[in-house]
Amino acid sequence: MHFFILILPLVAAIPLKSIDKKYDLSIEDGKLKYVKFIEPSDTIDLSNLGLSTLDRYAFEYVTNVKTLNLADNSLRNLPHFIFSNLTRLENLSLARNKIDNVENLFVGLENLNQLDVSYNPISLLQRGHLFGLTKSTEILTEGNIFWSINTDVFANLFLKKESEKKDEYSSKINDNEKERLTEASDRKVREIELEQENMIFQRYRRDISNQLGENPRAKLCITDDGIVTSVSAIGDNETLEGGCLEVTFDRNKGQLELRGMIIKSFREGWYQIRSFPVSSIDLSDNEITEITKEVLNDLPMSVEYVNLAANRIIHLWKDVIENPYLKRLNFKANSIKNIESNSLNKTNLEGLYLADNQLNNLDFLHTLPSSLTQLILTSNQIVSVNRGAFSSLKRLTYLNIGNNKITKLQNNAFEGQENLPVLILTRNRITEIEPKAFFDLKMLTTLYLYQNFINKLDRNTFTELTKLQDLNLISNKFTIISEETFPLLPKSLISLNLDGNEIKSLEKRSFVDAPRNSLSLNENQISYIAQDAFKLPNLRNLYLNNNTLTTIDGDSYQGLPRLRYLSLSGNQISNIEKGSCKNLVGLHILDISHNPFQRFKNGAFYGLTIDKGTFLYIYGNQLKSIQGGMFKDV
Repeated sequence: MHFFILILPLVAAIPLKSIDKKYDLSIEDGKLKYVKFIEPSDTIDLSNLGLSTLDRYAFEYVTNVKTLNLADNSLRNLPHFIFSNLTRLENLSLARNKIDNVENLFVGLENLNQLDVSYNPISLLQRGHLFGLTKSTEILTEGNIFWSINTDVFANLFLKKESEKKDEYSSKINDNEKERLTEASDRKVREIELEQENMIFQRYRRDISNQLGENPRAKLCITDDGIVTSVSAIGDNETLEGGCLEVTFDRNKGQLELRGMIIKSFREGWYQIRSFPVSSIDLSDNEITEITKEVLNDLPMSVEYVNLAANRIIHLWKDVIENPYLKRLNFKANSIKNIESNSLNKTNLEGLYLADNQLNNLDFLHTLPSSLTQLILTSNQIVSVNRGAFSSLKRLTYLNIGNNKITKLQNNAFEGQENLPVLILTRNRITEIEPKAFFDLKMLTTLYLYQNFINKLDRNTFTELTKLQDLNLISNKFTIISEETFPLLPKSLISLNLDGNEIKSLEKRSFVDAPRNSLSLNENQISYIAQDAFKLPNLRNLYLNNNTLTTIDGDSYQGLPRLRYLSLSGNQISNIEKGSCKNLVGLHILDISHNPFQRFKNGAFYGLTIDKGTFLYIYGNQLKSIQGGMFKDV
């Protein structure tokens, strides 16, 4: 459009009169001060004028306008109610600007037929942001970066919300930070292990601060061929002799650091620290090949934990270790192939860590001390669990046999474990679990079976686990979930994870009464969910991300009256019809991000609660338009 300029001295605003003499403009430093009609018209084209903002009263002289084009400018923050007096406006284009907030812009625009906000950096459409628009308004949104839309986006912002309480689910979930399937589970396992270790530590923790000098120091004396001759305190004025070096004592942990010192063996009487108490010794990452009587038997009663991880130990011989004061021994990442009977029976161990070794059987278990509460056998070569293998260890609270070569769990495999709360059997090769394999686990609360080869379970596999709360079956081989292929779940179950299986369909009554809080079915191939698949009156969270669903079938989600979070991200949902959300009235968040839908029609999300402000997550979308009645019964 061409303009001629009237230059008026001492006037900041520059009026511009269009060549076609339809309207005059006044623009100051990119700010539109006003626009006036010269000839009668109902259309104003202000596109591509380099506008960065608008005066609050810029349109007070053109209230009869029906079409207003402000596209291709640099508009960012517009004054509230800037268009409110344009009550006859039918078409408004704000496309290709820098607008990131549209709050209070459209109040009074009841006649607006089309609003174009394409290619603006708008990420959130929150409560009342589109108040003033009607079900007849078509909103063009192509090229947006929308993260979420609230169901009360069309609500009257000036009426107090029914509830101002912020919901626990309202925080954003960044899909770029979502953990991979088993990473989260592995992290949970480690957290449980640390919790168990800490329980042992706290049980025997002593306050030794008043027994320590101002700066306790220790020295290690070792021969050239790696034999420790002594570890002792350093006197105030002592000079270190040849073959001796100062080592670290962590006074906060009470730990003596002897890690990575190329230690191979020990002389009798090597431990000589008497002036201050040591509660743990770190001997990891050395070259110790054998546990002899000299290593552990002469340690004082204050030493309760010895870390022997990452050495070269192959055997644990019987009648060698005699120390009633030790509470934890760590043999992780050695090469232990054999543990003889009675090799540890003269201890009162509570924690024994044998991960990453070469054990291929569990014959040694029956002579372990009955005081044991935490036993870790991950990453060995164990191929089977015989009936009653753990029956002598009645105090176990944590048992991890993950990453072995177990293929089958036979009936009563865990006989005698009536008090065990946590059992980890991940990353094995389990294809079959006999109906009574878990029969004795009356107190089990956590059972992890992820990354096995399970495709079917007997109907009564878990019925005796009346305390079970957390069941993890990630990355197995289930293909169909039905009454015939999947077991009854105890009503105590809070969380069930079936991510990363090969599930194609959820049949009628797949899940009845349990889980009570969270059900995760991400990363499957689910394309069909039967009506009545869910009978879960207490379920709060349902995850169906990265499946092959093409629509939201409202009948599929009946039986979920308390559902608060439904995640359908990463499916193939391209069309959302009225009735899709008819059984989702209680939702707080519906996540349909990363789906190929392009349009939200009137009535598409009817059924979602408006007055509570349900969040509709749509990031990573191809959305081109929405209609003003998308949440209404129209």
